[in-house]
Amino acid sequence: MKIKELDKEQRPREKALRCGIQALSDRELLALILQSGNKNHTVYQIAEDILKVSHSLSTLFDLHASQLMEIQGIREGKALQILASVELCKRALRAQSYKKKIETAEDVVTWFEMEYGYQKQEHFIVLYLDSKGYVLSHRVLFIGTLTESCVHPRDIFKEAYLESASGFLCVHNHPSGDPSPSKADMECTKQISSIARLMGIHFIDHIIVGRNTWFSFSKSKICIESKGGSLL
Repeated sequence: MKIKELDKEQRPREKALRCGIQALSDRELLALILQSGNKNHTVYQIAEDILKVSHSLSTLFDLHASQLMEIQGIREGKALQILASVELCKRALRAQSYKKKIETAEDVVTWFEMEYGYQKQEHFIVLYLDSKGYVLSHRVLFIGTLTESCVHPRDIFKEAYLESASGFLCVHNHPSGDPSPSKADMECTKQISSIARLMGIHFIDHIIVGRNTWFSFSKSKICIESKGGSLL
């Protein structure tokens, strides 16, 4: 059914104005973004196809313009409308994550997923925090497969001093989805922990992010002395 064939109060735009944007279904939100269909596909049909391709929006953040343009009724203009909406959402979530205290491993995982999403390569990140647990800065120290010597401690501690950080934590992803630490993960963590004690800088945790799951060295009391409770 075309939007113009619906009762006026049931059209996405009117419904959003009357009931609030949160009242719209996923299909209606997509229809509102797309605005129109074409002579062969209604805007609702296109929206349904997007939901199928994105597995009910769960992989929408990962889609590229070329993938969207494989859907009947979507060309460059509509693909960019969708991607612009997705990017705006990412940036809003990212901005929000920087205003929130990092207090638990779950907070770190949420930050990482908002900042980097599900990467197809390992990304090794160091996150620097102030005394209240807010993010001062972060650095990508390595992209690729982690080995015992791939992350140089000098790079970690240099930034910590420059930022006058109260502590730092490491976080990296396992694209396989399994966050279980490898031998290289454990050796790398031991090395960083040992140097942090000598340097007198608080090494808070090393967290490995998988697909909908994660591993914390501190929480598991492996290679890092856990203080319990909050991270700082």
